[in-house]
Amino acid sequence: MNNTLLLYCLVGGGVGLLLLSFLLEFISGKLKLLNGIPKEMLEESSVAWFTMNFFMEFLFYVVIPSVGYSFFYLMLPFEGLRVGLAAALFALIMGAVPLVMVLSVRIKIPMPYLTFLLLSYFLKLITSMTIIGYLYSL
Repeated sequence: MNNTLLLYCLVGGGVGLLLLSFLLEFISGKLKLLNGIPKEMLEESSVAWFTMNFFMEFLFYVVIPSVGYSFFYLMLPFEGLRVGLAAALFALIMGAVPLVMVLSVRIKIPMPYLTFLLLSYFLKLITSMTIIGYLYSL
């Protein structure tokens, strides 16, 4: 495992994820996606909430994929951006989609919010996995 390359992946993926998280949070606020959800069900958006959420996403979208990719990139049948996009799509389908589908049927959460949530997960996965795949292809 190349520690320097892993560090580049962590920094590059983290910066990409942070910028995209700011953008998606701004867009989410402008679209007023939380309208219709009772206030007692919502966590108040604050700097502490954003920071905690970012570190959780950083762990799952950047750290774990970077470490996993560093072990398996020599055995993968394709490389670069394609493997990053394929891994992002696989992670979304296996991880987030089933949960959102269950939530949409069991709890009355507005569909625009769930759709934006899935789209934001996908964009975050694509961003981090593409950066990781690209850095390993250099």
